[in-house]
Amino acid sequence: MMGGSGLGTNFWSFGAKAEKVDLSAVSLRRILAYFIPYKGLIALTLLVIAVAAGLGAIPPLLVRALLDQAIPHKDTHLLHLLAMGMIALPILGGLLGVLETYLDELVSQGVMMDLRMALYTHLQGQSMAYFTTTKPGELSSRLNNDVADLGDVFSDTLLTITNNVLVAASSLAVIFTLDPWLAAVAVGVIPLFLVPTQIVGRMRQRIVTATQESRSALSNFIQETMGINGFLMRRIFNRQASERGTYRGLSLEMRTWAIRRSLVWRWFMLFLTLFTAIGPAVVYWYGGYQVITGAMTIGTVVAFVAYLARLYGPMSSLANAHVQVMGSLAVFQRLFDVLDQVPLVQDRPGAEPLPPLAGHVQVDQLGFEYREGIPLLQDISFEAKPGQLIALVGPSGSGKTTLTYLLSRFYDPASGAIRFDSHDLRDVTLESIDAQVATVTQEPFLFHTSLRENLLYARPDASETDIIAACRAAHIHDVIAALPEGYDTVVGERGYRLSGGERQRIALARVILKAPRILILDEATASLDSQSEALIQQALIPLMAGRTTIAIAHRLSTVQHADLILVFEKGRIVERGTHESLLGNDGLYAKLYREQFKLDATSTAPSPIRQGELAP
Repeated sequence: MMGGSGLGTNFWSFGAKAEKVDLSAVSLRRILAYFIPYKGLIALTLLVIAVAAGLGAIPPLLVRALLDQAIPHKDTHLLHLLAMGMIALPILGGLLGVLETYLDELVSQGVMMDLRMALYTHLQGQSMAYFTTTKPGELSSRLNNDVADLGDVFSDTLLTITNNVLVAASSLAVIFTLDPWLAAVAVGVIPLFLVPTQIVGRMRQRIVTATQESRSALSNFIQETMGINGFLMRRIFNRQASERGTYRGLSLEMRTWAIRRSLVWRWFMLFLTLFTAIGPAVVYWYGGYQVITGAMTIGTVVAFVAYLARLYGPMSSLANAHVQVMGSLAVFQRLFDVLDQVPLVQDRPGAEPLPPLAGHVQVDQLGFEYREGIPLLQDISFEAKPGQLIALVGPSGSGKTTLTYLLSRFYDPASGAIRFDSHDLRDVTLESIDAQVATVTQEPFLFHTSLRENLLYARPDASETDIIAACRAAHIHDVIAALPEGYDTVVGERGYRLSGGERQRIALARVILKAPRILILDEATASLDSQSEALIQQALIPLMAGRTTIAIAHRLSTVQHADLILVFEKGRIVERGTHESLLGNDGLYAKLYREQFKLDATSTAPSPIRQGELAP
């Protein structure tokens, strides 16, 4: 692979190897379950195929009758009828083909939609750990490319095999009726091209699988590098040339597989053309001799050659049928691999919805580890009464954000428990937790749509009055009203058409609309300038009023009036108390505060967060 990226070429090199799938583990019953809802349509499709195969066997017989009866006997009436039949049968066959395609698409698209919904719904239920270890481009590839590749499974497997069996069987029946010896000669040629057909089919399967992996790698690379974050990283670290090299390498890989696929198909067509030429030549040679000796008519020979095309093509396809089936199984297995991922966090059997909360939070001897044997949080215990503000402070990497993930039940604790109003979070439904807990993150996420749609994401039934009230409380309404399109302004990818402070205030307005009982602030003002931070602090006051708030504090001066400050270090709470008591202890908190006080001495310190009143 050519080129490299900031993530290294090895990161992308997985696309060069085809994924090995244990097809023996694929459950045919599981696959068929997706087709059962369409069994009526499938039966009708098979009936149409059978009728079409029967009609397709008639034209060579019309040619035979024309050459052996109508022309030699100068029977113009029969000639007219045969000519009309030669026109009518292809038209009728074509109409049946249209009907077959329509029914085929109804089944194929229905199964694809059902699979997409099953995948999307299943992925929605995955825990945070799944999304932190899975490339977004890989998920997109499974949802789009792999499901799209199933679009032809119905037609390429069941319908194609059924059609080929019927066409080949009808052709064999007719030619053995016409002349058993000539039929034996024609059938004797078939094994000559079945072996190369199987070899080419297996090669094509491997190439198709490798092409899927290469396409997935390219899709993932584009998704990660062509977004706004990719743009920023590319410009900041001057990686334009490197990323072009990586993209060129991935594109060359896709080109290579595409060329190989085309060449393999062309070689297959060469063999097919060669052996389909041998068959008619043998029939003409042997049949011509029979005509000369008077043992056979010219019409029979011509009809025989016409039937050979209906015989060799289906037989070749049937010889390759196992490759088609195995390819379809491989695609299904890739999708089942996703569907079989068990969420690390999920509702327990019999989990009950969380009732409306007062906001009492209890954390009891909590322990957590991302990797077994490497504890990240140990023996964390504290209590937050309804309406209180609990501040989490401490060095980076001490476990503060991880604790907020546990409070939202993005993860389950390894030991201990978290209770809301005495309800263990593991005993209630995830949906009911999400309904009453909200987080304002340090870097808010906005969708590439209008401001109104971003706000309605929190509460789709919110009225215009509700939206404006929430934005006024978040001190962002005047900014929005001044925009040419107001609340219909499209914010751009991740909201980058707005400033950091404006994005944060939109996020706050969104949380105000949700009206959670428990609020989590994950360093919501850490990356903002002093003016934006002051506006955010003012917007936080009405948001926090009457709600239990757990706030990660980057600037210690913002939580001086917290009801309880918890000081974290290396995954443990090493100090707890109010601002004044912790300063008096002269421990880690006092040390951190003095260090920040020196830094803030030359700048305007942000106003402290207070419960129930505007900051001065």
